Amino acid sequence: MTDKSEQIDELRWVRLFNPIHIPKYLVEQVRDRDYTVEDFFKYQEINCMVPGKEGQTLNPFSHLYALVDPDNVVKGFLWFVVDALSKDMIINTFSVDKAYWGKGKAVQRLSDHVKEIMKKLKIKKAFWLTNYPKHSERHGFRRSKSVLMEYEETSDGKDDDGQHHPQGQHKHVDPGATTALQLDPSAAGSGLHAEHVGIPATAGA
Repeated sequence: MTDKSEQIDELRWVRLFNPIHIPKYLVEQVRDRDYTVEDFFKYQEINCMVPGKEGQTLNPFSHLYALVDPDNVVKGFLWFVVDALSKDMIINTFSVDKAYWGKGKAVQRLSDHVKEIMKKLKIKKAFWLTNYPKHSERHGFRRSKSVLMEYEETSDGKDDDGQHHPQGQHKHVDPGATTALQLDPSAAGSGLHAEHVGIPATAGA
């Protein structure tokens, strides 16, 4: 596979009104996703556009962007939502063609793009849940003060840690598995992995 990491600056961001332009392999390569590729496209078809006063308009709470090359071929995509109350940005998924993974340039492109959007939409905080925090910390993200909590009950009545817990009790997620990062817009800009964020995208529903 040819290394095109040095050519990632030739790609440009385009906001999508339909996910049909995203190649399926870019969704398939997303690690730790808890949805099917088919469900991803179905969800985006519903949430990219919303009814407006003059017909369909881009959803202000669910944003889908593509990274396209000079021939308008999609080489990556970004999906984030904006919380309607706090106005915080939550990065759900960022996936880039493997040819552009090297040297951390893809994460830098993401960071720069997110900062521009934050300034335009007057967003103060952007969160990204990642299994690889060191990659992101090099490009303006810092570890959030918030702690991710998770609850999952299996069919045998046990939580996913294999133990019985009192009803309604939650357990702390392994801090080594997933880390919540917050973007510092003032920070300056690794290997990149396509990643899935485990925060529900309720703002775009």
